[in-house]
Amino acid sequence: MKHPSIKYLFVCAITLFLPGCKEQTISEGVLPLREPATADPNGGNWRTIVLKSAAEISVPQPASITSDEYQRELTAVKTGVQGLTPEQLTAVSYWADGGVLRWNQIARQLVAKYNISPDNAQQPGQYQAYDANNPFANPPYAARVYALLSVAQYDALVVAWRAKYQYNRPSLARQDVATQVPVADVPSYPSEDAAIAEASCRMLAYFFPNETAWLKAKAAEHKQSRISAGVNVPSDLKAGEDLAAAVTAKVMAYAQNDRYGQARNPTDTWQTLLANAPYDVKWKSLEIPERPPMLPLATNVKTWYDSTAVFRSVPPAPPLTSSPEFQKALAEVRDIANTRTREQWRIADFWTDGAGTYTPIGHWNYITEDLVRQARQNELRAARTYALMNRAMQDGAAACWQTTYKYFVPRPSQLDPTIKTVNGIPNFPSYASSHATIAAAAATVLKYIFPDEATTLQQQADEAAVSRLYSGIHYRFDNEAGTQSGTRVGQIAVDWAKADGAQ
Repeated sequence: MKHPSIKYLFVCAITLFLPGCKEQTISEGVLPLREPATADPNGGNWRTIVLKSAAEISVPQPASITSDEYQRELTAVKTGVQGLTPEQLTAVSYWADGGVLRWNQIARQLVAKYNISPDNAQQPGQYQAYDANNPFANPPYAARVYALLSVAQYDALVVAWRAKYQYNRPSLARQDVATQVPVADVPSYPSEDAAIAEASCRMLAYFFPNETAWLKAKAAEHKQSRISAGVNVPSDLKAGEDLAAAVTAKVMAYAQNDRYGQARNPTDTWQTLLANAPYDVKWKSLEIPERPPMLPLATNVKTWYDSTAVFRSVPPAPPLTSSPEFQKALAEVRDIANTRTREQWRIADFWTDGAGTYTPIGHWNYITEDLVRQARQNELRAARTYALMNRAMQDGAAACWQTTYKYFVPRPSQLDPTIKTVNGIPNFPSYASSHATIAAAAATVLKYIFPDEATTLQQQADEAAVSRLYSGIHYRFDNEAGTQSGTRVGQIAVDWAKADGAQ
């Protein structure tokens, strides 16, 4: 395997801009680029998620490497890598960090941009009508974005891996091309990067239509970077694009039938749930003016894992407000609010993940990024990691939402307005804590994939849960119930992973 020359790795790594595009790309400076730790030649046999199997998508046989057609492509690439511009070198270095990672960053960036509550000035007490071109990327919406993006990437890559080892077109590094970045020693056809770029662009444009032009430009840059890097020829890219388009069409068909449209509850049927809630003092909106709660029917969205098992994980009934247990929990929130330490303030603020952020689900995607890098996971394994975790978090949130809108437990500051919160009070009931649920689900999956990091991950999950107590917006029993439920959902995902064919 040829090693890239130093001059190509230490390109100036500045934030990338594309002419005429609105968005800025996340920049982390120059990152050390490493060859993936495994090739996973059996990856094409791994269990898919939306597809029945990788064989469901047909990838045509490529031209022989001895053909005139292929040799012209190869010669053009060999010539091109010898005269790259600074802009091309920057793009090569940026995308070489990993297509799955980079598109996850882009997804987080867009979620943060759209995670702003709609203006209700013209409709006091109501959310504006849903606008598909300008969606409110609140936590349930974001959970769906991250999950569907990861699933599209993963299924497309399983298809790509199957075709790679079916046709065995040798990597360009094995054909005397001076590749400019470390690459996995896997067949070049079809291009995994083109598959990632096309699947990611299509899925994110589905969620954020106003960003389509920018996303297409990023996808084009990603694909071209692999030719500039000497890793792929154009026919590799075309095959990756085509298979990803076929996979993404099936993922979008799944999305259009996952019942998310019911979550918005446009006819306010949640009022019936509130009236029937088996709780002694019921939640009310603390926003001014009052507004309906956030996506009260999100629990109806189709689960990724076995729905019976997922909803079996929901917590038991919370203590009534009249019980000594509840009064003790309320007193604890009040005492912490009156005596917060600097460390408690720090923890509460660090895990807030409110408006204008990646959301709590995105926070765990951010945590995962470094784990994927440290483990030197190839693109297929990185996509598997995100797909396992993001599906677990979305399912955990669905289980949490079922409990939340069954009991309508009031927030601490509803019962005691003197409680000072660190951050805004979420506009939905208190029990159970979605932060704790999501954190436990994510950490359970990540501890399975990265066992050496288990202690740190558990500490992070515990801190994410208790942060809501320190913030003054959850009782301790909210956090405990959410942690138990999220852990059970995470284990369902782990059990799925143990049987997916990856070792």
